[in-house]
Order: sequence, then structure tokens, then C-alpha cells
Amino acid sequence: MDDKKNSSFKSSEYDFNFRNWYSENDSEILILAVHGYNAHAGSFEIPAKLFTKFDIGIISFDLRGFGTNKDFGEWYPLEVHVADVEEVLKKISQKNPQKKIFLLGESMGAAIVISLVNQKKNLPISGLILVSPALWNFSQNNPIKSFIMKSFSNLFPNIRFSGQGIIKVRPSDNIKMLRDYSSDPLVIHKTSAKSLSGIIELMDKAYVDSKIYLKNPLYQTLVVIPVIDEIVPRKPLINLLENIDIDSNLNKKLFLAVYDKNFHMILRDIDGDRISWEIKEWITDKKRVLDFHTFNNAVKRLKGSKFYHELD
Repeated sequence: MDDKKNSSFKSSEYDFNFRNWYSENDSEILILAVHGYNAHAGSFEIPAKLFTKFDIGIISFDLRGFGTNKDFGEWYPLEVHVADVEEVLKKISQKNPQKKIFLLGESMGAAIVISLVNQKKNLPISGLILVSPALWNFSQNNPIKSFIMKSFSNLFPNIRFSGQGIIKVRPSDNIKMLRDYSSDPLVIHKTSAKSLSGIIELMDKAYVDSKIYLKNPLYQTLVVIPVIDEIVPRKPLINLLENIDIDSNLNKKLFLAVYDKNFHMILRDIDGDRISWEIKEWITDKKRVLDFHTFNNAVKRLKGSKFYHELD
């Protein structure tokens, strides 16, 4: 596996730093992976080791305000990230015209990419993979909390919160990974009020985009959902899937994989390789995965299982 950590790409007037993982053979399939909130491109190192074993290359970059960027800790709205991912995607496609490209988003990254595919047509991709998607109509369901957060962020945008001692959640069962994550200097450990208000607005907008896109998916789309998700509530997604127009797309252009014993950082869980392997199988043979337990009666299992988020 070849990991080139310091490659960069100039998008308009912004320099992005990339992480690239290639297999020993020249991959016919590439994944452009978009990381989650407060994370960075290195988030995909664990699943990349699995993908490259099967000759699937993976490319990721630090979104503006995250990772190795000079504006680390700054917040940018959804439309900025959408434009950046689109430009990076097109550049990668131009350099690899013969390869199939899949767009993968994790958590906030999934929200960004679903807004991209809903707003922009004819993208050079063969499919879309949404992992633990941060699709949440928070403001609609919590108007008072949303108003307070927005007002506070306007008054004190630079106040930062660590969350330690306030919020107790389990993002994964991989304790070693979590320890490394907690000391990773490229992770934002203290979030600004502006950023917290911004991520709420981003998820609100992405939720609207997802409601439109999932009714008529333009690309083969896989949604990977861990049941033990204490970061993003499940009921907003269930409300989407109960829409008759969206439900009619299941196992045609829209595939749902539900993992009963996994957490929000599902690709980095102890058995994360199993999930990455099933994603690989979906990429290469969509009919085969329908026999997997995780793809069977997915919506029913999603609705019938225990809820773990405090707002569910």
C-alpha cells in the first residue's frame, strides 16, 4: 500500500493537502473520501488498508478549516465544501479518465456529498457511499435550542468548548483508536460556538437535499448505518426512509446496510474491516450483497432496534 501523505492540489486559490492510498497494482477503482466534523483526511487510514488489498485506491483531503490547513479551526458553510469537493472530484476524474470513481462521505462528509449530488448533475462518479451520515433536521425539531445556539454564536463566535465532562458518548468500541484520536493534533478538540452553529445549519440543509435526492437517486447509492450511534440520532433518517418514493428505490438504486453492533466511527470499529469489506462487495457486485444479513430487512431492523442517541 502506497501512502503519499504530503501531496497537494491547488483548488482555485486554496491549497489542499491530500492522503493517497494506492494498491500495488494500478487500481481500476478509486474512492474519493470526505471526512467528518473536526476530523481530517487521515481518518480513512484504517479502511484504506482493506480497500487497497482488493486493488481499490482511496484519496482524501483535509476540508477547509480542518487537518493540516493553515485556517485550522475556522468554519466554512456547506456551499463552500460542496464547491471544493466538486472541483477536487473533477480534477481526479480528469487525471483518471478510465477509472470508476466512488464518492464516499463519513458523517459530516456524507452530508456534504449528498448535497453535492443533489445540487450538481452529471458528476463523474459511479456511485455514492454514505457512512454514518449526519442527516439531521435539528432546527426543525429543536427550534428553541437552535435559536439559542445561533444567537450565542453570533455574540461569542470564538468561544470554544471541549465537551469533556459535559457530553459522554461512545463514538467507537476501538479503544486504541480513540486514544490515538484524543491526542491527534490534526483533530479539532475544542470546537468554537460558530462551528457548532455552523454544523447545525449544514446538517439542516443537507437533510433537505437528502429528502430530494433519495426520492430519485442519480447514482447507485449505499447508506451504511451503525445502530449504536450516539453522535447522530436515527429517527430523522427513519423519517426519510418511510417516504414511499424513497422506499420504492430500496435495493434498486438505493441500498441500505444496517449494522446492529457498531458505532458512529463504524469503519474504525474493532471489526471495521468487515464493514469495509462489505462496502467493497457492494462496489463490485450489488446483487451479491443482498444476501448479507446487514442488507436484509434493513429498514425494519433499523426501526425495531434500540435507540442510543439521547434525542431519539
